[in-house]
Amino acid sequence: MCSIKPLLLLKADYYWLCNALAIVNSGLPATHEINRPEKTDMKKATTETLYYEHSASNPVTLTVEPGEWFQVETQMNRGPDADLVPDDIRGLYNRYRSDSQPSDRGNASSGCIYVQGANPGDMLTVEIGEIKVHPVGWTRYRGSTGAMPGYLGPSNIGEQFRVCRIENNEIIWSEKVCFPVEPMMGVIGVAPEREARHNGWAGEWGGNFDIQEVTDGAKLSIAVNHEGALLHVGDMHARQGDGEICGGGGIETGGTVTLRVNLSEKPPEMTWPRIENEDYIMTTACEKPAEDAFRIALSEMILWLEASYGMTQGEAYMFLSQCLEARVTQFVNPSYSYVAKVAKKYLN
Repeated sequence: MCSIKPLLLLKADYYWLCNALAIVNSGLPATHEINRPEKTDMKKATTETLYYEHSASNPVTLTVEPGEWFQVETQMNRGPDADLVPDDIRGLYNRYRSDSQPSDRGNASSGCIYVQGANPGDMLTVEIGEIKVHPVGWTRYRGSTGAMPGYLGPSNIGEQFRVCRIENNEIIWSEKVCFPVEPMMGVIGVAPEREARHNGWAGEWGGNFDIQEVTDGAKLSIAVNHEGALLHVGDMHARQGDGEICGGGGIETGGTVTLRVNLSEKPPEMTWPRIENEDYIMTTACEKPAEDAFRIALSEMILWLEASYGMTQGEAYMFLSQCLEARVTQFVNPSYSYVAKVAKKYLN
């Protein structure tokens, strides 16, 4: 355990610290029941084949049945060059990074995973059983990325990075500061209806939403566009603050996530992915400017309340004015991610 003491922060440290601490206000439940799988001989999608775009053209690497638990091994995104990393952590870092990854391709995803029986018109629900992270992760500001490009650019202190050990469910940020591990999946998506989409993007097909609620016990529902759904999974974070503000901004890591999928008819009013856990229903959107992402997520929630909870659209609008929780979870990609939440205790 870290002994937290008062300390002075450099400007760059403050920037990173705000990014990591923002998760405290994310509304994630402190404790919840998680349906953890017990089977040990599960099918597994490995990092032997990695994709950098969601595409119907990607060769299938694993086939699964609805209702069965399976595992996906994810690759830590390519971070700082190893020769720049301090000696005391370089060996651990090298054990989990991969120089074979292109330096400019962004998030690697495992898959493409074919779901038996999935067809256009279906809704694919991906249930997260458990995320297990590797014992090392990193974060980085590249001088021209993030929520405020150029803020720490060449005229100031330039590119910055930090590699952290992960031990005993804590991220060792420094000798004085540790963050609890709050694992999440930044990328879960299916093949888009048309064309391939880079894993740095998100849309109606899912993708790089970077929403902290996509974690143990959550169910993410996405509209199916192609036979088999063609599921892609990656961009594991040990934790992330709201906005992912410094660009490479969560604690980027790899590991293994246990999943199962189920199929149902897609609700006609649903366009964007939905998330559900024990305590909340959630809608999502990814757009630029951020206020458009908020309006889309809000509209999706109004339509959900109308279709499933017996409210008129006007009633839902007023209802949400009293209990809506909403925030930007990613503010650094070409478009911005928003999540809108309603506590289930108000829907009984």
